[in-house]
Amino acid sequence: METLFRWSKFVEESCLEDWENRFLAEHISWVSEKSVKRSRWLLSVYAATRAEAESLRNRFGGSVNDIAPQQWHPRPSGGRGSLLRIRDRLLVTSSDDADELRRLEIEHPGRTVLSFPPQLAFGTGGHATTAACLRYLVDFARGREKHSWSFLDLGCGSGILAVAAARLGAGRVKAVENDGMALIYARENAIRHGVGEEIEFVEGDAIALMSETPGEPWDLIGANLFSDLLEILFPCFPAHLPENGELIISGFLATQAASISRHAAAAGLPFRNQVRRGKWMAARA
Repeated sequence: METLFRWSKFVEESCLEDWENRFLAEHISWVSEKSVKRSRWLLSVYAATRAEAESLRNRFGGSVNDIAPQQWHPRPSGGRGSLLRIRDRLLVTSSDDADELRRLEIEHPGRTVLSFPPQLAFGTGGHATTAACLRYLVDFARGREKHSWSFLDLGCGSGILAVAAARLGAGRVKAVENDGMALIYARENAIRHGVGEEIEFVEGDAIALMSETPGEPWDLIGANLFSDLLEILFPCFPAHLPENGELIISGFLATQAASISRHAAAAGLPFRNQVRRGKWMAARA
């Protein structure tokens, strides 16, 4: 593990959307957070080199500081981590302790155990959008147990959906991510779960990929992305799906659900089911 470099800047809430739209347009992965005691939001971008972070400071102001490995790659204390049960099929733990994983496999013989400790990549199973996508994925896999199926994961983050699909029986899996650092961990996670050779990892933009001439269709497409990206992608999805193909989407807020549903229906992909977890939504189409 190496030291990372964080660019950060405080911005007024009235300007937050403008900053986020700027980062989206430039394909910059960022984090925004606000303490209850502060009126301004803190924007952060993590970089692998100081030169990258300094480039952001030269353009946008703000500051740059070092992030030591133990700060950005925390480990659960002790051998046991958090547990997330997905239907009666998956058990997701934040522990990567070998003894703990063996114990879980013995205690839960009917479940596939997935180990996703905290990393600098979205998707450990604990977030409402990831958990909802995993539930839909298990439901889809159960309906295809006697048939081969394929899965395309757009915005794979840590690779948890792609790894789960491979472990659930998908014969062909592709995981797409535009954040190169996240993709490193996604590949490592796949190798740790014994499916490193079964998943094709691609660093690239989901919109550009889906705008290309379709190749072999995907039985299931997962897209855990921001709402504006989903709305752009909806017209592209049908060309990449067979007649009985399905779509799992998440990453949008309850306040955006009506707009997302309209865009999906207009593309010929009406929701067959949707679920709300807190302020977050997920849907199967």
